[in-house]
Amino acid sequence: MSTLATLSLTLCYLSVAVTVISLFLPQRRTRKIFNFVIGLFVICSLIYSLRDTGLSLGESLIQPGNIEMPQYSQEDYNAQVVQKTAENLVAATDELLRAEGIEARDIRLSLKISDEGRIYVADADIYISEDDFPRMGEVESIVYRNLAKEPQVYVEKEVE
Repeated sequence: MSTLATLSLTLCYLSVAVTVISLFLPQRRTRKIFNFVIGLFVICSLIYSLRDTGLSLGESLIQPGNIEMPQYSQEDYNAQVVQKTAENLVAATDELLRAEGIEARDIRLSLKISDEGRIYVADADIYISEDDFPRMGEVESIVYRNLAKEPQVYVEKEVE
């Protein structure tokens, strides 16, 4: 970590030095020479900085055998995919209902993975308020068109 700090500090000093020097040089005639000298200066400074910190190329490379990769089972992976898909579908369904002026109190989807690896909606439960009760058919139609699953729509009574 100290190697990175030293290298970063060196780069900052180099940037300031190059900027200050470039302010005092004419722009046209000496530009190519100046760029060559500055490039050489930066490379030498970086090599010197690396040498000072004791960092060699062999030490800086990460050996592939030293990295331990976490192991995940297919079931863990499938569960994560299903959970993320369900979250995205709930958000999309809510957005579709809001676009039609229907505010769902809660949307609960149960997803499953088929033997072929397809994710499908097994159950869809939509909770709406009493105000949206007359639009229950629209809710069912919107959800069915987009999720290919007939939803169960529940009306929640207002608590006073």
